[in-house]
Amino acid sequence: MNSFNNFIDSLIPDRFRLTYELTTKVRGAIISQIIIGILLTCLGIFFLCFEDNPLELYLNTGIGIFILCSLFLLRFFNHFESYINFVLSGGYLVLFAFIILAGGVYSDAPFWIALLITINISYTKTSHTIFWLIIVFTFIAILFYLQSNGLDLNYEEVSFKKKAATLFSYFTLLVTVNYTFAKIHKKKNSHHLEIIDKHKRLLKERDDLMSIIAHDMKSPASRIEGLISIFDTGNLNKEQKDVLNRLNTTALESKQLIDDLLEAKSFKSNLSIEKVSINTLILELKNGFLPLSNKKNIRIITRGLRAKIIIETSAHELKRILDNLLSNAVKFSPLNSRLEIICVQNNSHTSISIKDQGQGFSPQDEEKMFQMFQKLTARPTGGEGSTGLGLSIVKRLTKVLKGELKYVTQPGKGTTFTLIFPNQFPPRPSA
Repeated sequence: MNSFNNFIDSLIPDRFRLTYELTTKVRGAIISQIIIGILLTCLGIFFLCFEDNPLELYLNTGIGIFILCSLFLLRFFNHFESYINFVLSGGYLVLFAFIILAGGVYSDAPFWIALLITINISYTKTSHTIFWLIIVFTFIAILFYLQSNGLDLNYEEVSFKKKAATLFSYFTLLVTVNYTFAKIHKKKNSHHLEIIDKHKRLLKERDDLMSIIAHDMKSPASRIEGLISIFDTGNLNKEQKDVLNRLNTTALESKQLIDDLLEAKSFKSNLSIEKVSINTLILELKNGFLPLSNKKNIRIITRGLRAKIIIETSAHELKRILDNLLSNAVKFSPLNSRLEIICVQNNSHTSISIKDQGQGFSPQDEEKMFQMFQKLTARPTGGEGSTGLGLSIVKRLTKVLKGELKYVTQPGKGTTFTLIFPNQFPPRPSA
């Protein structure tokens, strides 16, 4: 068996070993060719010995030897399908000659066409199969017309022994082709499943490692922030206070980056659904961004919050969504600009829009703005850092909360992001 496998491997050129799928397909075709070639050669010898029929010997043995010899021509083809088409072309031409010499459409020869069509379907493109179907149909139609109008091809009644041998060979070859093709697909599917399992394990290991690193990094960042807070700023000069503020900003940005990494890593959220006051949440976020917005002289204006707005959702996830959108709006807005937060509630849904006067998104940015770790053309206007995770987190969490995210942007004029959430969180489908 090892010698047989080594022989098959020696027939496959290196260019047909580039992928597992291609190698498997080529090996399957070679094994089918060997079986078909040997069986046809033996069938020709059978007819010579038991039926004393030299024509069957020449035709069956001829095409059998052609199929076997063509294996050594594989190395001269750049594309595997070109090789298969070459072999099939020879097969069709010999079969057409065989049909004519065996007595035409009234003989037992035409059903061999089904075998070649099966090989066509298994190993070539649909367009090639359709091409040969048209050729075969045209050939059979013309031959039938000619024989119906007096063409005599010397059809002779076939003996039972010949019919039995022919049918046995035909079905053996058909089973061989279909079995080999099924084995190829089984191997390919098994290989794909192995790759998928391996990728899943690697992704889990990556996520676990990211989680450990992120949590370990979060503790030092919190300690740095705590140490900075105990400084007595009253005894510091302006330059020292500026350095301290920069250290505090760096510590906060580090924590934000760690939170973003943990959020991006998490593909499932354990939602805690509760009644959330949108008024309270937005005012809390607004007050949190006032130091940075005041520094850049950006006015944060809220609209639609006079009436109390309450929805059923997860407060943590909603806060993360709005925090990321507000952070981007302040970060990328120019100095002396305005930022609006607009809330509207109807009977079934609540919309929250965040409108800025920033740089907007170019068409190129729009294609990748929701992908992870994407740095867009716009740059923060105050030298802030950007992880490229914010919008991907927003989109994913909005979907988790059964919401909808829309946006309208004009390059150079600003962007409006609109979040639409149901007032009542949809119940989970029963198992």
